[in-house]
Amino acid sequence: MATPLTQPQQYYLKTQIETASQPQLLVMIFDAAVKKLRIARQAVEKREIEKAHIELIKVQKIFTELMVALDFEKGGDLAHQLWRLYDFIYHHLVQANIKQDARMIDEVLPIVENLREGWTQAVGKFLSETENRKHFSPLGVSPRPVASPSTTLTSPAPAPASRASGEETVRPRLNIRG
Repeated sequence: MATPLTQPQQYYLKTQIETASQPQLLVMIFDAAVKKLRIARQAVEKREIEKAHIELIKVQKIFTELMVALDFEKGGDLAHQLWRLYDFIYHHLVQANIKQDARMIDEVLPIVENLREGWTQAVGKFLSETENRKHFSPLGVSPRPVASPSTTLTSPAPAPASRASGEETVRPRLNIRG
């Protein structure tokens, strides 16, 4: 049975994920990757091999999903560059897991943190531009949203269904807990 503290936290996280936009989900995925890499690094240092292995596998799954979600037709060269970077991170983490080497995690962690920061800035800019377009409509017509790299290249979930139509939003699950 879960402790009383974890149930509300899990419910809050579940609600946060279910109500997040695609760009926000991308940032949440990178947040999880950074957090799990830090946990794995500590576990390697403490020689907690099983814990390190579990956390590294979770991050490997995250990068596998990010690679699969890339749209090479829409993303072009940027999508190919991201794929190479995600592939490098994935394979480096496999080796770090096999060798239980904290230095290898240290080599990847700044890259993942930089990716998270870049996507966070891109998503912030995208959301602020989207918000500005909502408020400015010279003809009273809602503007069509413009696709951004965060939605066309690495969208982990389909666009939410319209709640007005009575359809429920269905999002694929990315199991980062293992």
